[in-house]
Parts: sequence; C-alpha cells; structure tokens
Amino acid sequence: MASARGGFGYFADRFGHLPEFFGWREMTTTIELPATVPAPLEPPPAAGARGRPSATRPEPSPTPAEPSDTFPDGPPAGSAEVPRKVKVALGIAAIVGGTVMGAIGFYLSFGNLSQAGHTVFGFSEADAPFFAVGVDVAIVTCLVLDLFMATIRTSWPLLRLLAHVMTLASVYFNAAAHGAITENWDKALSHGLMPILFVIGVEAGRRILVHQAALPADHDVIPAHRWVLAGRTTWRIFKVMKLWDIGYNEVVTRERQRAIFNAWNEYKAEVAKAGLEEGSEAALARLPKKLEPFGLTVDEALALPDRMARQELRRKQEADKRARELELEKERAEHEAEKERLAHRKEMAALTADLTATEGVAGAQARGAVAEAEAKAEAQARAASSLSEAMESREAAEARKRAAEATAKAREAEQRAAEAEAAKVAALAKAKTDQAKVREAEQRVAEADAKAAEAQKQAAEAREATARLLRRAVEAEDFANLTQRQRRVRITARMLLAAGEREVTNEEIAAAIGVKSPGTASEHRTEAVALIKGGYPQYDPEVPPRTEA
Repeated sequence: MASARGGFGYFADRFGHLPEFFGWREMTTTIELPATVPAPLEPPPAAGARGRPSATRPEPSPTPAEPSDTFPDGPPAGSAEVPRKVKVALGIAAIVGGTVMGAIGFYLSFGNLSQAGHTVFGFSEADAPFFAVGVDVAIVTCLVLDLFMATIRTSWPLLRLLAHVMTLASVYFNAAAHGAITENWDKALSHGLMPILFVIGVEAGRRILVHQAALPADHDVIPAHRWVLAGRTTWRIFKVMKLWDIGYNEVVTRERQRAIFNAWNEYKAEVAKAGLEEGSEAALARLPKKLEPFGLTVDEALALPDRMARQELRRKQEADKRARELELEKERAEHEAEKERLAHRKEMAALTADLTATEGVAGAQARGAVAEAEAKAEAQARAASSLSEAMESREAAEARKRAAEATAKAREAEQRAAEAEAAKVAALAKAKTDQAKVREAEQRVAEADAKAAEAQKQAAEAREATARLLRRAVEAEDFANLTQRQRRVRITARMLLAAGEREVTNEEIAAAIGVKSPGTASEHRTEAVALIKGGYPQYDPEVPPRTEA
C-alpha cells in the first residue's frame, strides 16, 4: 500500500501541471456560476435560527419599482473542497478514458463505414475509406469550429446542429452496415453505439472547456430540460434573447429577479389583506413558502424585507436626484431662452438706432445744403451791395442777378426738403390706412363666410325638412291605398317640387310615371300643380291624416 501511495504521489507530482496546461481551474463538487454574486449587506442568521423581524418600513416610491439586483443566484458558500490529487486523478482518467473511447469509436466506425460505403452505399473500394473518414471528421470539425468561434465571441449555432445531424447520420450508416435495421436490431444497436459514445465524449470535453473558460457558447444556449419543465417562461426567455441579443444567464437572472419582485408585491398585498403588521412573526412566516419556487433559502427569504426597503430607499433617492436634475435643466433652458430674448431685443434696438441715425444724417445734410445756399446768397448779396455803393455798373447788376438765382435755389432746396418730409408722412399715413382697410376687408370676408355658412345650413335644413315631408307623404300615400293615377300625379308633384325653378318637360314626366303620351303627362302636370297649390305635401286632401305613435 505504501508503494502504491508513493507511486500515485509521484504520478500526481509528475502530471499535476496538466490541469493548468489545459486551462482547467480548481473544481468543487458544486457547480459554480461564472457570474460573481454580491455579498449580502448583513450577515445571514445562523443555521436553524429564525431571523429577527424587520424594523424597517418601506416608504411608497413615487416611481415604478424595479427588480432588486441583490438576490443571490449562486450556491451557498462553505461547500467542501475536493482534494487536488483527486481532481488531478479524475482529470487524467477522463482524458485517458475519453481518448481510448474516441479511438475505439473512430476505429470501429471507420471499419463499418468503409465496408458499408462499398457494399451498401455504392462507393468504390478506393473511395469507401474516404467516405468513412469524412463522416467522422465532419463531426469533430463542426464541434471544434463551434468551440473556436465561441472563443472569439462569434458563436454560430448552425455548427452544433450540423454536428448533431452528422452524428445521427453516422449512427444510421453504422447501423445499416450489416443489413436492414428493422431485421437486425441487435447488430444495428451494437454498431450504432460507438459513434454515439464517441460524440458524447467530444461533447463532454467541449462542455468542460466552455465552462472553465466561461465562453459565451455555454450561456447563450437554453438547456433542453427547461423547455420541458417551464415551456411558457422558456419561450419568453428565448424571445428576449433573440430580440435584444442578450445572453441566456443574464435573461434568466432578470426573469428571476422580476418574479421575486412580483412575489414580494403579492406577499405585501396578502399581508395587508390578512390584517397583519409587516415585519411581524406571523407575516415573516409566510415568506419562505412564498419564495420557495424561486430557489431562495429560508434565511434569504427572511432577509428580503430589509433588502427591499434598502432598494426602495435607493430608488426614492434616485428619483429625487432625477427630479432635481430635471428642475435644474428647466432653469437652464429658461435662462438660455431669456438670454436669446435679450440678445434679440439688443439687436432690434441697434437696428432702430441705425435707422434713426440714417434719417438724422439725411435731414442734417438737407439742412446743411439750405444753410450753405443761404450763406452763399447772403455773401453774394453783401458783395452786390458793396458794388452798388461803389458803382452802378453792369457787373453789379450781374451780381444781383446771381444773388437772386442763389436765393431761388435755396428756396427750391427748402421746398424739396419739405416735400420729402410730407411724402414720408403721407406714406406712413397711407400704410396705416391700407392696414385698416385690409383688416376691414378681412372682417367683411369673415362675416360673408359666416353668412354663407348660415345660409348653407338653413338650405340644408330646408332640404332635410322637404325630404322628411316627402317621405311622410309617400308613407301616407301607401297607407291610403291610392289609385295608380293618383300615385302618378303625386310622383309628378314631387318632381316639380324637387326641380325648383328648373322647367320640367312633359317627356321627363312621361318617363318618370311610365306613360307614352305627352298629353297624358301634361294632364298629370296640371293635376300636380293644383295639388301643390292645395298645400301638398304638407296637406293632401285625398289622404287621411295619420296619427304618429
């Protein structure tokens, strides 16, 4: 025994690096999820002890509640570790056994498919071995490609489906290698067993690598047992995964949190309906059974009220924070709008000042021209006076003439300036008058539209009243059992009433009442006119009045 233990220790020390070489991690007897679970806010109570009642009362939140993200999803801590030597021995045994099983399965499958390819499926002796290799290698290649694409985060489920289809094909080819399957069940099962074992070994190795490396392919495939146990919720999970491109584990976590949150709301409603106080012993005693379908332990269920209260407080704080931020954004928007209004007012004031300055410059130029002309005229007048005092000559006369002309030009400039100012005032007055006329015209158009609408309404009411009277007249005629001629006379009367001012010809009357002679139609017209003058359709002397119920 000592020698055996020493040999095993040497074997473990010699090959103990194989798990690290293949990327394996330390394994325990429990399955560990790759996602980390946040530690509970408070230490759980001791095993077998009832947690203390929660003294926290959740306050109502102004915002819709969200599922809590603090529910533990992993296994309970403290599970026993498997010794390293045992894990190494199990790993080596799995590798050796899987290799031997794969080699035997491949060898037997190769022999069966080579023989069946030539004798059953019609391949030549030279091509039959390639057929056998192609079927088995296709299975391994599809699985390896699927694993490789998962490592680079580009999973393609079609590869695994193709691998499983090729597996079924390999089983069928091996089972059919020695005759019809229905006639040789024992041979079919024995020859189809090894391909199944071979593929199972490859799939097991793939699952180990995917799990240890936490590859996406391990989390984006819904397990088959979930479709059987909870088909309806599994379809909802599948729909969310495909519509929003979310991994399986994340969707399951969300659904579990949402289910626990809904159960918590149902629990609060049941407690309130039963008249129990939240946090009391009787109320808390309902929680473990209520949350049992969701995988929560007793301690986790009893700690749920405190967790939900903290989540409620956090949501309320976040809602208050969002409200403050929204109020701040509104104030900033109002401030920016006020800045834009002030900038617009400033721009309008600058434009008004520029216009005023332009008008002032034009007026100043006109006044300057007048003053300059007056100054020149006055100077010329003084010069002319001095010359007249010195001598009365032709030059003095010409100077007086030029002075008169300058004075006339100055007066003409003043007149043009006055005319320009008057034209400006007249243009402003005309613009105001035009605006008043436009408003008056719009008001008249609106009044005309209103009168036209009222007239149309009254015409429609009159037409409706006439139609109602005609319907009543027809009903009365039917009730009175009138003769054929009396009915034709009333049809003619209704035609004349419906035509209004338009002239109805005898041909039209004849076509309407079904007679051929225009003279007969004229007689009917005469009787119809007399009937209308007698008050038809309000009053018909030949039809007794009907009392409406």
